[in-house]
Formats: sequence, structure tokens, C-alpha cells
Amino acid sequence: MKNRTAIRLTIVILTIGVLISSWKYFNRKYSYYAYVANTGDGTISVIDTEMDEVIETIKVDDEISDGIAANPMNNEVYTANYRKGVLNIIDGINFNIKEKLELGRNIHGIDVSPDGKFLYVTSGDLQEGEEFNYIMIYDTKERKIVKEIKSNSKSPAHISFSEDSKFAFVSNVMSNDISVIDTEKQEIIRTIPVGNTPNEGKLSMDGKLLYVANLMDNVLSIVDIEKESEIERIPAGKGTHGVAVTDDDKYVWTANRFSNDVTIIDLESKVVVETITTGKVPNHVFRVPNSKKMYVSNLDSGDIAVVNTETYEITKKIKVGQKPHEIGFLQYKN
Repeated sequence: MKNRTAIRLTIVILTIGVLISSWKYFNRKYSYYAYVANTGDGTISVIDTEMDEVIETIKVDDEISDGIAANPMNNEVYTANYRKGVLNIIDGINFNIKEKLELGRNIHGIDVSPDGKFLYVTSGDLQEGEEFNYIMIYDTKERKIVKEIKSNSKSPAHISFSEDSKFAFVSNVMSNDISVIDTEKQEIIRTIPVGNTPNEGKLSMDGKLLYVANLMDNVLSIVDIEKESEIERIPAGKGTHGVAVTDDDKYVWTANRFSNDVTIIDLESKVVVETITTGKVPNHVFRVPNSKKMYVSNLDSGDIAVVNTETYEITKKIKVGQKPHEIGFLQYKN
């Protein structure tokens, strides 16, 4: 009788243990890694956004391009060497280089479509020349370049996508316009003039508007996607370069290289409501997923400013590599 009771008690304890372990597994919290492209020393800083701390540094090359992209469909991170024209494919969870692909052209901008199927790579620079006018399309499943587009615009740089992955918007820094690409046809279907030296562009959360940072005239262009035209310009900071849109579509943040700050623009009133000094040459600003934080990459101070989106306070500065530029994000389970 005592043996039966002991056996039953053991079974109950084991069952409870299994249930607790299962509950812990299925209720683990999702967090995000941030991958920072450090162009000056050829590294990627991997930040755990839960702790706002660097947990890994990946050495890629002697230098890397400004752009970086993270693909949630296969947990790959893409970076490149600008001069060598080599695309690096990195395992975003194990932090090792999986593959190197020679493209034979300069590589500046790198962005992946939301569906994860295609990576767009641009060859632009702050100079003119035919070699800077290409957009290459890499198939992430076939693992090869499937199309090369020669643009009639000058120096394509940054890329953004519609949420349904049907259109790509490419800023051309030397011709002051945006190329719209039909991603199914893989061809440029229209060109929209904007401000002087357009850099990063980001779509509104509802996909109706494109916000473009214009470096040399210090303004934010608002492009109406349906009307296919620029509808407004809003003064921002000096050297407007990076752009982020808040979850509620109420504010745009711009990173301003020449005034060492970020500006926060109220999209209803179309005015700057806050200016925050973040560091030396703030380059890009990114909304950290599932958080109330923005990450600002400070080019010359080699750090990431963590800004609270409610209080507008800098809560931390994360030291990274030399000359940090763009940031990509991948989800992981704690």
C-alpha cells in the first residue's frame, strides 16, 4: 500500500514538473536582437534590446557598407563590403558568417522585403557615375542575384518596401528623386522628385505616405503614394539623414547629422515638437520593436543612444564599433 502511494506521489510530482516546464517553454518572452553595422572597423555589434547591452561582436571585414538587413523568415543578416562588392550572409542567431557572394559592384544600401523573399542592394554614393546607378535583386531562397536594374536616376542609396512587398522605394542621392519599383515585374515604374540629397525613407504605418529625409536642405519630404507626388516639406534638423515612424503614425523622428540631434515631428500639426541632442553626428534612428524605445546611431561618438519615446529622455548610451550606421532587428525567445 505504501509503495502504491509512493508511486502515485512520484507520478504526480513528475506530472507537475512537466507541466511547469511546458508552461515556461511556451510562455517564454519574445525579445529582439539589434544588429549594428559599424562601417569603420568592419564589425557588427549585436545588442540584446531587452538589456540594451552588446552581447556579441561579429568581425566581417576591414570595413563594411552603411546598410544592413535582417530577415525574420530565415534569421539571416546581410551586410557587405562597399568597395570589394562582397555580400556577407550571416546566421543571426549563431552569429557566424555562412556565405560570401561577390557581386562585382559597389554596395551601399541593403534592405530585405517584408516577406523575406528578396534582398535589394544598391550601388549609390555621394558622387556621379554610371557605376553608382545600379540596383541588384538577390533571391534569398535561390541564393543568387536574379535581376540587375540600371537606374536612369543617379546614385540609388536607401530602400524601403510596402508592407505587402509589392513595391520598393529607392532614394537617389544625386538626382534628388525616388524610384518606385514594381517588385513582381522587377522594374522601375515611376520616379518622384523630392528634396536635395534624399537619404533614408520610411513608409507610414498605414502605407499611404512615404517620409524622406533630405540631407542638404534640412527638410522631411512627405510623398503621397497614391498621388505619386511630394505633397509637403517640413523643416527638420540640419543634415536630415535618418527617419523613423512611431507605431501610432502620429510622429516622425529624424536623425540630423549636422546639428547632432534628433527632431520629433507631430504629423497632425506638421511642426517639430521636440529636439534631443543624442551624440556626435546622429546618423540613423530606428524604432525598437515591441518597446517604447528608439535607437539612434551616433556616427562619430561610436555609440547607440537609447531614447524613451514617451519621456524623450536618453536612458542609456551603448558603446559599439567605429562609425555605426544602420540597424536591423531579429526576434528571439528568452
